[in-house]
Amino acid sequence: MAVPLDQVAAFGGPPGLVISEVTESAALGEWVRAYAPSFGIPPAGAQAMAAIEAARPDPAGSLVRFAGRIDGRIAGTAALHDRHGVAGIYVVTTAAGFRRRGIGSALSAAALRAGRERGLRVGTLQATPDGAPVYRRMGFSTVARYRLFSL
Repeated sequence: MAVPLDQVAAFGGPPGLVISEVTESAALGEWVRAYAPSFGIPPAGAQAMAAIEAARPDPAGSLVRFAGRIDGRIAGTAALHDRHGVAGIYVVTTAAGFRRRGIGSALSAAALRAGRERGLRVGTLQATPDGAPVYRRMGFSTVARYRLFSL
């Protein structure tokens, strides 16, 4: 899905949601633990995944991680990957106890806004069937489809 960044509406999320960039390596583990369940990463694998995240070879400043916190606890995650003039949105998750409150939309909008502030003109993401209607409301349109196969 894709959206022109000058057409993205602001989404504030629920009261008490504080969105910030994850810049400290110590906070990276907490960020990974927050998104791990949504990606099928078992608790025992979160530390290894945090090490992978910390060792990513992305150009400096091209990957921006966001955490949405309510009462100090990470309720959701998102990431902006600024590459080739496109704001790629990744790792949009919401913790089970916080879903259906607009947290994912607010985090996605924050990442898209950061892309626009960098001068990028288009945002893209891969939406699940459950997420596609949310992103359509944000202005995204489908530009391609793909199917995943497994043995």
